[in-house]
Amino acid sequence: MEQELSILAYNSGNQITVGIYSVLTVILAFIALRVARFSQGTHIAGKVISSIFGIMSCFFILDVQSFRHFWNDVTATYLAKAKDNGIELSTFASNFVEQSGLSGNDIVTRSLFNDIPLLVFVLVLLLIVLGTIWGPKINFGNDN
Repeated sequence: MEQELSILAYNSGNQITVGIYSVLTVILAFIALRVARFSQGTHIAGKVISSIFGIMSCFFILDVQSFRHFWNDVTATYLAKAKDNGIELSTFASNFVEQSGLSGNDIVTRSLFNDIPLLVFVLVLLLIVLGTIWGPKINFGNDN
């Protein structure tokens, strides 16, 4: 039980870190949209730099969120190893391992494209950012 709690506590700490970075990704997405908005009327170098910033922001969002699944898979693997070594797991931990479909011998890899709704969100964000930068100038309110 103590080993199970330490594994789950380790996962919890990692998920808190991912949560903090998730707040940063929301702020970064807002900044990318603002940069796109203000680079509509600039010269080509400003548009290229803004596009690079938008693309890198979207990649950062995918990168940060890929750790969420990675840490869950690592936790399931460690819990499965503990179960294989004869440690009795709680119902929660047993269900966690069962739902992941991983065993103690599996090698966990991190993938940027394992969360389809997030991938759709990032692609739409990238489309909005690049469309705002390279599309026709849109008159927002009282801008002249």
